[in-house]
Amino acid sequence: MKMEELVLVGFGKWQDASFRFAPGINLFYAPNESGKSTILQGIFAALYGMKRDYVKSARYLPEYEKYRPWQSGSYETIITYKLAGKTYRLHRQLTKEGEEARLFLDPEWTELTDLYLEDRRKERNFIEKHTGLTRSLFTDLTWIRREPLQAAEHLTPTFTTAEEANPAVQQILAELDREVALIGKKERAENTLLGKAATKVAQKEQEKESAKAAWRTISQLTLQIAEATEECQQLELRRSRLQQRLDRSTGQAKALQERWQRSHAPVSQQDWAWWEQTARSEAELAIHEEARRGFTQVNMSTVAVQQSNDQLIPLQHDYEKGAPLLKQREALHIRLATLAVSALSTSPRSTASRSTRQGNQAKRKRGAALMWGGSGILSVLGLIGFMSGHPVLGGISVTAALLLFGFGVFLLRVGGSTGRAKQTADHDAVQESQRVQEEIASIDAEITTLVQRWGASNWDTFLERREELLKSTSKQQSEQLLSEMAKTKQETDLSASWGEALRTLLDQEKNELETEQGKLRIEMVEIEERLQELREQMARGHGEMAVHESLSLSRATDELAEAQAALRQLQNKRDALQLAREMLQEAVGEWRRDSTPAVNQQASEIIEHVTGGAYRDVRLDPREGFAIRLLEPTKQMVLEQDQCSTGTIDQLYLAQRLALVHHAKQSEPLPLFFDDHFVHYDEERLRRTLDYVAMLAQEHQVFLFTCHERELRMLAPLLRQEKRHAVHRLG
Repeated sequence: MKMEELVLVGFGKWQDASFRFAPGINLFYAPNESGKSTILQGIFAALYGMKRDYVKSARYLPEYEKYRPWQSGSYETIITYKLAGKTYRLHRQLTKEGEEARLFLDPEWTELTDLYLEDRRKERNFIEKHTGLTRSLFTDLTWIRREPLQAAEHLTPTFTTAEEANPAVQQILAELDREVALIGKKERAENTLLGKAATKVAQKEQEKESAKAAWRTISQLTLQIAEATEECQQLELRRSRLQQRLDRSTGQAKALQERWQRSHAPVSQQDWAWWEQTARSEAELAIHEEARRGFTQVNMSTVAVQQSNDQLIPLQHDYEKGAPLLKQREALHIRLATLAVSALSTSPRSTASRSTRQGNQAKRKRGAALMWGGSGILSVLGLIGFMSGHPVLGGISVTAALLLFGFGVFLLRVGGSTGRAKQTADHDAVQESQRVQEEIASIDAEITTLVQRWGASNWDTFLERREELLKSTSKQQSEQLLSEMAKTKQETDLSASWGEALRTLLDQEKNELETEQGKLRIEMVEIEERLQELREQMARGHGEMAVHESLSLSRATDELAEAQAALRQLQNKRDALQLAREMLQEAVGEWRRDSTPAVNQQASEIIEHVTGGAYRDVRLDPREGFAIRLLEPTKQMVLEQDQCSTGTIDQLYLAQRLALVHHAKQSEPLPLFFDDHFVHYDEERLRRTLDYVAMLAQEHQVFLFTCHERELRMLAPLLRQEKRHAVHRLG
């Protein structure tokens, strides 16, 4: 049985992965976690599915969940294998909900699925019917590992006896004769399968050379395009970053222009906070802080006159209230003087004699003249008092002047008649005089209260106090005005100095931004020119690749490999037919002997070869699951395998599996699987074992999975010489 190809559509870490196998040794070399064991489990799943053996219902193996596809997709495998000269293609959907298995016969892909009936597990058992082996038996025999056999009780019936062998020999001989006629004996014969296969190989070799040349050209162009694409991506990313820097620089330039314009405007207390918070550098912040300290010092030196103003305002209010009262008082005094003059002018005249009246008349004239003179002097004094700011003194003087003038008029008019009407007028005048005097007294009391509020004894003292306060306030206001003027000048000088220093700094930043913008624009132009060159280079590369795309190296290689494989297969069949009779006769002789001694003999030969003669006798006990026992040659002691070293235990399992495979009842050799089995082998025993495996690979298909280089190194000469072997590097 030979497996030709495995496709893991979705299995574990592998997705849409395809592996083509050589008929001999397939060495998979890769580090841990590369998926080697997943490929091995994928082969078993592709052949047998994921259900347990020897059960009545569908029970899935633990590996079913372990090897679900990592990526979203179908849980699916496809395997192509060759058995009894026929090539089969087995396609499996492993998902429980949509489980399906379909078998096709190459090369026409004739579907054979319905020829195989389902068992109670809903499984058609294609491989079991082809080989006679269940999944458990197949893995027990072919998978060389350090584990006991899982289905040992089902293994013994697979060994062939002599009675069963003879009919099979005749059938095989007849089949071989028919195959010889069909294949032919010479490769140059054009009408035979062998000749046609040789011609096809030569044709495919020529096509491969042409495709290889095209592939080299395409590979070089692809590499150049990939490098150009990567450089384009880097340049575009760099251009994007430069554009972002240019945009930021432009925004900074606009902000600088706004700050420049704002530096000419007056600065308030809130503006200082804004300038300090938005300072772009330590130097700018220092300029703002220094200017702000200067403004703070200027504002601290301002002289306030609020206290004087607080005193002057109520005092001025009392003055404005008292001045009308004084004018009212003067008017009342004038009214009182008028009443007095009227009373004097209406007094009765004396009844003296004419001469006496004449003498008295002269006297009255002289007295009136004196009174009028005194009245004139008092009037002048009153006028001087009013002009000098002494209204009380002026009012008294004017009142006295009016009284003297009235008495003078009275003297001239003394001697009038008396009567009832005169008496009534005099009475009214007296009452009016009393009323006026009362009003004058009330006003005097109100004026006294008003001036005493300010600590003055009379109105004149109050006026002096008001005059002093007016002068003090005027002086303070003058000082305040001078201080404000000086403050304004200092603030103007500070603002001008601050603005000049700030604008100098802004000029420097603007120049730096303009220089940076110039460099950025130059660099962006260079990038754009380079991008254009790369785009033209990629366009030319794609054009050249289109010319060579019609030739596929992988397809040509696969076709050549298939042609060579077909030729080798025909050659192997031809050689096998020539030796078939001797081999069958020898096989009959082997089968006539009891199977167990033959198995023991085979295991002993294997262990002797592997250990270089250190151990020569091995026994497998079929009653205990083919348990292994070893004879120690020096002391002739029988050892259980667990008593041996780790490396020897692995080698005993190797001898057990290979001996059982050798004697299993199979029409064709089974494949062999080694998954990092040689970890504990020393160099010498590993070399001997690999020699033996290479010998087995002449008949058996061998799958060797390893993460160690020494297997690759030891097998390298063989892998180079024999085309039936292949190295698969993963990752």
